[in-house]
Amino acid sequence: MKQYGLAILLMGISSLGISQYTGDSWNTVKSNGSGTISLAYVETPGFVYKDASGKLTGICVDIMNDFVNYVNTTKGVKLSSKFVGDGSSFRGMYDKVKASKGGVFGLGNITMTEARKKEIKFSPPWITNFAILVTQSSVPTLKSMSDISQTFAGLTAYTAKGTLNEKRLLDIKAKYYPTMKVAYASSSPETLEKVLSDPKSFSYLDLAFYLDAVSRKQALKRHPIGDQSSEQFGFTMPLNSDWQPLLEEFFNANGGYTNSTAYKKILADHLGTTGVKLLQSVN
Repeated sequence: MKQYGLAILLMGISSLGISQYTGDSWNTVKSNGSGTISLAYVETPGFVYKDASGKLTGICVDIMNDFVNYVNTTKGVKLSSKFVGDGSSFRGMYDKVKASKGGVFGLGNITMTEARKKEIKFSPPWITNFAILVTQSSVPTLKSMSDISQTFAGLTAYTAKGTLNEKRLLDIKAKYYPTMKVAYASSSPETLEKVLSDPKSFSYLDLAFYLDAVSRKQALKRHPIGDQSSEQFGFTMPLNSDWQPLLEEFFNANGGYTNSTAYKKILADHLGTTGVKLLQSVN
């Protein structure tokens, strides 16, 4: 009996650790004339990060602020937002949004995939991701993907498990480099640190992390032949959310939000000239 009681106690403690987020549904906000949505996030350079004062800012934050203003202006309600979670884990953020109820949104470098669309809702895409193949600067420039087993001979590929960058590297292994060594990091920031600390390494970095490293003058080399820009990022919502149509309305209004001067200024503010030029080259 004592063991049974202990098991029940441990199950209760465990369940506390996977608590869900909550926010007001759009239907509730309409009915009450006011309400609050919750913004879960994963810290991502340029997209969601803390400024010098410790305040969260970034492309995702600014877009969601514009969305809240749009709702208040066009629907005559008083909508506010609050941040939830600590921003430390992509998987933690994603899973909690998926399990949440009502007006909860996930912010960060969240790729829109068909598999994910079966378990969460997405906003319209708001940026095209740009995955960049990187090494330390001492590695010769890769001229062709078919040469990678020779040019990158002896190098270890670092990546975070479960990411699209892991898939990219495993595709390279399958197609061009069967003996390629793959080592795992816990996150994208740790993947970057592994590459910076190991001269015999390479990886794929999302645009945001690459630009962050360049801005800090870290010794990374980009291998343009390996650039990939196939997927798009979106905000996420639980499947039970009724906010998706309103987000679609916001992104489609007035000729399209991503065509607006406000959106282009947000990109310039948080990605800088280099980031904007890279995005333009993709598009």
